[in-house]
Amino acid sequence: MLGGVEDGCMLRARERNREDLSTVTGWIPDADALNLFTGPRLQWPLTAEQLIDMELLDGFSAWIAVDEELTAVGHFDLTLDHRTARLGRVIIDPEKRGRGLAHALIHLAIARARELDADEIQLNVIAGNGPASRTYERAGFTRHPTPLRPGVERMFLAL
Repeated sequence: MLGGVEDGCMLRARERNREDLSTVTGWIPDADALNLFTGPRLQWPLTAEQLIDMELLDGFSAWIAVDEELTAVGHFDLTLDHRTARLGRVIIDPEKRGRGLAHALIHLAIARARELDADEIQLNVIAGNGPASRTYERAGFTRHPTPLRPGVERMFLAL
């Protein structure tokens, strides 16, 4: 289990299991929230089966962030391609937002990518998702324009 502290928030990451899927899908209340969570990759309504299908991707791993009481508070996944980790499907339980947990979760994702021996992390964020962009920038990610996908900002972090 990975651990990290940010802004006084102690979180740990453990591998996502099948029992977590209903929790994660429950954090996505509508199609707009799904778009922020995954872009156009998955379809509304989000189902556990869609998340399970992603497990078939080479180099894929999914993680649940838990607090001191081992309550699930967040989710992220990483897909390793050679020495590049692709961070995706980052979310904090809507009832727990505003407590600095996103910063701690991103540091867990960075630590996991380093354990996977990645040289860099890449991610896409929906343009206009200010809270996500600010969280990634605070963690050291930089923006790089991507004209191929209007409405999407690509961000990188060298490890």
